Amino acid sequence: MKNSLEYDLIIVGSGLAGLRATIQAARRNSKIRIGVISKVQVMRSHSVSAEGGTAAVLFPDEGDSIESHIYDTVKGSDFLADQDAAER
Repeated sequence: MKNSLEYDLIIVGSGLAGLRATIQAARRNSKIRIGVISKVQVMRSHSVSAEGGTAAVLFPDEGDSIESHIYDTVKGSDFLADQDAAER
């Protein structure tokens, strides 16, 4: 008989979005059983290997803002990013 694993939630992908979704789900319900499925090892995802890096608002007291982050995200995609999604 094959072994089987049971989870309440399955997250597909171990990049930034997948791991962030995992953290949020665990924060909402500490008893939830979460499985993360990835075709590559953690820390080998596209998020980690993005040559242009990733962006975040780190220093709001020094002029960094959500608006500049949105602009950098859209500009970094050569304006091909879904701008509504970037603003969320």
